[in-house]
Amino acid sequence: MNLGDYIDNVELLDLNDLKEKTFEDVIALYHAKNVDRLYIIKQNMPIYVFTPKEIVNIFFNNLREKKVYEYLKNKENLECFNADMHIIDAYYKMRSKNLNFVPVCKDNKFLGEIDFNTLSLKIAYIVIKDEMSGVYNKKYFDVIVEEYKDINKPIGLILIEIKDLPIFEGLYGVDMVYKIIESYAKILKRSVRDIDFIFRWDNQFRIMVFNNLEVTAKIFERIKNKLDQLKINEIHIPFNICMTHIPEMSNDILIGIEECEEKLIKRD
Repeated sequence: MNLGDYIDNVELLDLNDLKEKTFEDVIALYHAKNVDRLYIIKQNMPIYVFTPKEIVNIFFNNLREKKVYEYLKNKENLECFNADMHIIDAYYKMRSKNLNFVPVCKDNKFLGEIDFNTLSLKIAYIVIKDEMSGVYNKKYFDVIVEEYKDINKPIGLILIEIKDLPIFEGLYGVDMVYKIIESYAKILKRSVRDIDFIFRWDNQFRIMVFNNLEVTAKIFERIKNKLDQLKINEIHIPFNICMTHIPEMSNDILIGIEECEEKLIKRD
């Protein structure tokens, strides 16, 4: 989870192309591009950035008619974060210095920037995702369940338990477990709609279907049929599956979850 995977593209101009341009010329170009920031680079590294704040400073300091090249040619490079920096480290550094954005570089080359708001959203997204399967994790499931208490809308719940994962790991290694979980996740993603939620932790997947019982039942059968046909290395992976619906099968989401969990245990 390095910054290099989360860089935003930026608008930039090379200082050598601005030898005859004044600050007023570049400000006009900045407004024409309709961007928040316009970077000036020298030898592939950022040395200056036009922002609303910088433009105000230009006007206050009567620099509008000043040639950009002459004013910036001796400027040092802006502080950059390395693209290999972990996003958590970048987040805390930006927060501690109250930085709204930072250019990102690698091997003396400007790659783009990281925006603090964008970075915060990406970290929040990572926190609620299960890294192995790419679906949501238990923490987010608990949040949705808690929020649902105040929503009072129909919701279907489908619980899937993958059986014998420790046995598969002992016989075939941890890579087999990864392959099983990834295969299940792919099937589930293809079986639900964009508005549905998939969660995973340990050997269990859970699906929230925000619709009536009929739609939930169709998705349930679709998933069950696909998992029945799934083989990994010519091996069928056993599973248990059950469903409930609020309010058509249960009056309370917590009771519905508990009932489904009990069904999974009984099927073992």
